Amino acid sequence: MATANDPRDPAPARKKVLIVDDNQEMVSAIIRILLPVKQLVCDAVYDGAAALEKARIFQPDLILLDIRMPGLDGYEVCAMIRRESWGRDAKIIIISGALDMDGVEKVAKMGANDFLAKPFRSEFLRIKVERILGL
Repeated sequence: MATANDPRDPAPARKKVLIVDDNQEMVSAIIRILLPVKQLVCDAVYDGAAALEKARIFQPDLILLDIRMPGLDGYEVCAMIRRESWGRDAKIIIISGALDMDGVEKVAKMGANDFLAKPFRSEFLRIKVERILGL
């Protein structure tokens, strides 16, 4: 019989999600929204510099990235991630309350896969995450 650590276990590997937002309440809300998705493991950081460091180590499949943060903003973080070999395959969803049409074009040029405007409905976030990760 296969166990959780048995290589014969048919359960798929969990997808890693890195949440980057300077608002701790928003981070907590996103974690609560994604918690029921058993195929995910989430981690979080609260600024752009920490996001780059954590992403190098954590190697996330998906990054949920806020635009407005102290220090490096989401635009800079997105562009820097895409320049790294480890970041080229990671999916990036921008989550922001400050994203106009120019901003949408800007994040698309920098390599973001999708965006979601704040405030958002919980099920919209969960659907986007599941879809982009193929769950």
